[in-house]
Amino acid sequence: MEGRKRFILLMYSLGYLGISIFVQTTVKWYQYFYAPPETNQGGLKVLVPLGFVGFAMIVARIFDSIADPLVAYYSDISKNKRGRRIPFILYGSFPLTLTFILIWFPPVGRESIWNFVYLTVMLSLFFIFFTIVVAPYLALIPEITRTREERINLTMMQGITQVLGVMAAEAGSGIIIRFSGFKTMGITLGLIALGTILLTPLFIKEEPVRETTKRPAGMFSSLKMTLSNRNFIYYLISYLTIWFGINTLTIAMPYISEILLKIPPESSGFLIAGAFVIAVVFSPLLPRITLKYGKKNVMIMTSIMFGFILISTGFFGTLFGQITATVIVLIAGIPLSATFVVPNAIVADIAEWDGIEKGQQREGMFFGTQGLIIKIVIGLSSFVTPLVFKTFGYTMANPLGLQLCGPISGVLVLTGIIFMTRYSLPEE
Repeated sequence: MEGRKRFILLMYSLGYLGISIFVQTTVKWYQYFYAPPETNQGGLKVLVPLGFVGFAMIVARIFDSIADPLVAYYSDISKNKRGRRIPFILYGSFPLTLTFILIWFPPVGRESIWNFVYLTVMLSLFFIFFTIVVAPYLALIPEITRTREERINLTMMQGITQVLGVMAAEAGSGIIIRFSGFKTMGITLGLIALGTILLTPLFIKEEPVRETTKRPAGMFSSLKMTLSNRNFIYYLISYLTIWFGINTLTIAMPYISEILLKIPPESSGFLIAGAFVIAVVFSPLLPRITLKYGKKNVMIMTSIMFGFILISTGFFGTLFGQITATVIVLIAGIPLSATFVVPNAIVADIAEWDGIEKGQQREGMFFGTQGLIIKIVIGLSSFVTPLVFKTFGYTMANPLGLQLCGPISGVLVLTGIIFMTRYSLPEE
């Protein structure tokens, strides 16, 4: 790639840093902030009962799910002179930042129904604006890359910035919370995330939409066409099981750290950040490995590895002590690096092939549909995880719920591999 092109792709990929900070920080801390364990070391009070916190996320994900196909469709058919994607990213990023910050400013300082209402509204608005920014942002990938090498290199850069964002959310949020509290953390990380997302509308100039005599499909027709693409479905089912595992582990890690490993909950951020350091180190190797062995095979091998790692977390605190548990979490960085690099390149391939076959550019709908289904799965995971906690226990005396989360997720990931083996889109 020439220097100018590489610089443009770097500016674009930095947007994923902010996107990653927003979602990872929210998913990691919202439940702990509103429903901390009684033995928490930060002196936090319960603001919303644990079961209601999961319900608030489910409601938010329902609104978010409605937004996904709407944003994707109107982005695909947009005739805006600045492009089909850039206006969504530019004008959506400011309210996204505001709602993220407001999540950490509950109206009542103790357990209250008003905190539940507030959390539900803020999470709903946050995820709606998140979709308005992210779906058009990802739909730019096939538009700004022209070769297989360019595409995998771009998603590699995205993977690294995404991991850096996760590290900032995991370790950075913990440091800020420890010294200045959740409110300062929200403001600080919110403004950093906003600054990186604005690099995309600042540096990316969209190419004019190719004129076509074919009338654009309606929203539901476009969604149906997307969901009838077999390769997309096979890939998506496998990818969803991975996200179920990542989200479950993210929610459970503060509890696992405090209850099973007997270390401060903030340490969970450092453990996961360590895994992402490994992911960053490994990511530059992925373009060469992927070009040699193919995206499908890389996804299958790393899914097998991640599945068994998730299962092993069920033995933290019993068979595996602090040191072994730390090593296992760090090794997880290898499969996670592939999860952050390869999937967006696969969706870009599928959307491009679909556009060639059907004569319509519908990249937004493919990324929007992926976002829609992933958010439903994350919402399901966010509902199931506290349910497992409550049903089987998440205390020092009875930690079975914490010990079951990882193995349940691991078996799901291994099952998802069956679907990925049926993916058949050629690499070229």
